Amino acid sequence: MQISVNTASRSYPVFLDSGSALGLGAYLNEKFKNRRCCLVTNTTLASIYSSYINTLKEETGCVIHTAPDGEKYKTIATWSEILDTLISARLDRSSYIVAFGGGVLGDMAGFAAASFMRGIDYIQVPTTLLSMVDSSVGGKTAVDHPMGKNLIGAFHQPSAVWIDIDFLKKLPSRQFVAGYAEMFKYAFIGGSGMFTFIMNNRDAILRSEPKQLMESIEKSIRVKADIVGRDEKESGSRALLNFGHTFAHALEQFYGFEGLLHGEAVLWGMVCAVDLAKRKGTLPRSCWTAFDRIMDGLPLPALPSVPDAGKVYEAMFADKKVSSGKLRFVLPCAEGESVVVNGARESEVMAALEKIGEL
Repeated sequence: MQISVNTASRSYPVFLDSGSALGLGAYLNEKFKNRRCCLVTNTTLASIYSSYINTLKEETGCVIHTAPDGEKYKTIATWSEILDTLISARLDRSSYIVAFGGGVLGDMAGFAAASFMRGIDYIQVPTTLLSMVDSSVGGKTAVDHPMGKNLIGAFHQPSAVWIDIDFLKKLPSRQFVAGYAEMFKYAFIGGSGMFTFIMNNRDAILRSEPKQLMESIEKSIRVKADIVGRDEKESGSRALLNFGHTFAHALEQFYGFEGLLHGEAVLWGMVCAVDLAKRKGTLPRSCWTAFDRIMDGLPLPALPSVPDAGKVYEAMFADKKVSSGKLRFVLPCAEGESVVVNGARESEVMAALEKIGEL
């Protein structure tokens, strides 16, 4: 299956299939004829997929860079090490990067591609559910800063995205649930049909039933491709993709980017967003029952500790979504629909954060 992403800067294909990984080398050789490349992965995947990575190396002649695994390593230092490899290997402006991994790895490798020689091609090969349905598509690349998440980065669209859902067979259950969070958010921004689909197929997706899983990935990508195509650099509707993320990023920072996966933080962030929508009145009471029903099915993870609402609130102001000193939230207003709200009373936000401690 092929899905097109059409943006002002670049149009590219998203290939979605099961069992297609063995065809990647031939595709790369055909698309990037006689061009050198670097495959960027992490230590965990380098071990799990050593044979597959070696095969790609034999087929394409790629240089291999292995980064440490985990959000806490999504830093300028790790990004710089990728650049060191590119420079040491004498890659040039015609070279390209293959980002083989999840969202953290894809963001860093993409940022390296955006930066090296003022921008080279790269292809995303996502291996987690989160990266398949969200981070591999759309061209956002970044690293974190101690004061906030994804504060340093660039928009740089990939040349292609190659998704083989068979990679999910080796994905730990915790990582799978974290990815489900990013898929779940499309229920709140992808229209009433997506809301109903997620509601009706939630349990089947969590069981990794192939038909429902493939369909949910496809629908998620199509929603994101449509939004990104209309607003590549988040000047308007693309902000909707941040549903739950204002809360989530602050939670990640509060825990020092350890002990809580990004998708897990998004799950809690969505709880807070729906609660805040009720308090602010963007979500009519007539919708509360339907939203309570879909929220009750969230596979909420345990938190490292009960968060300090005041400290989490302060962390929100370091987020890149702050505009003119005001927090920006994406809040639901109907089934499958959300709106961007600039500003909220501190008491309302604190009350939504305190909801976390009640669950």
